[in-house]
Amino acid sequence: MPVVKKIYNACKEAFKPNVPVSEEAIEKVRAILDELKPANVGLEQEAQLTLKGKMSANGSNKKGRNGSQECPPLIKYLHIHECECFSIGIFCMPPSSVIPLHNHPRMTVLSKLIYGSLHVKSYDWLDLPGSADPTQDRVGQLEEVDSNGVVWLEEIQPPENFVVVRGDYKGPVVKKA
Repeated sequence: MPVVKKIYNACKEAFKPNVPVSEEAIEKVRAILDELKPANVGLEQEAQLTLKGKMSANGSNKKGRNGSQECPPLIKYLHIHECECFSIGIFCMPPSSVIPLHNHPRMTVLSKLIYGSLHVKSYDWLDLPGSADPTQDRVGQLEEVDSNGVVWLEEIQPPENFVVVRGDYKGPVVKKA
């Protein structure tokens, strides 16, 4: 059975409407994610080119909308599956690309790096009296770290030159059973 189908089946069992997700179910999905390789999702050639330094940064030399700022490398999203309980997708992030600090309210997010390297910083939002609704999407920017080690974030809008484009998924199709 293709690894992507195994991931789909494990997610279908783990994430159900109005049912808490168990640690065992998350571990099962994680174990299958560990099997995932670029060839399983149609990215073997892109992975080889990127790792050899032969793939471009997808337009990093283009100017921003106002003509003065350089656009960051384009990030591609490859959609595999989405239903009311979970979604499966792949972000293809060229070298030096950045995703703004953001949250995923009421979601369990599992990630798997299938090639290259990645630097991740993760923070928990503190829900202070009078703060924004914690169930809503929020984008933040690092402001300061206080003497208690608390990182203060300022809520901002994503930069105008931040773009995620839809790419063509070339791996096996996941069909509902």
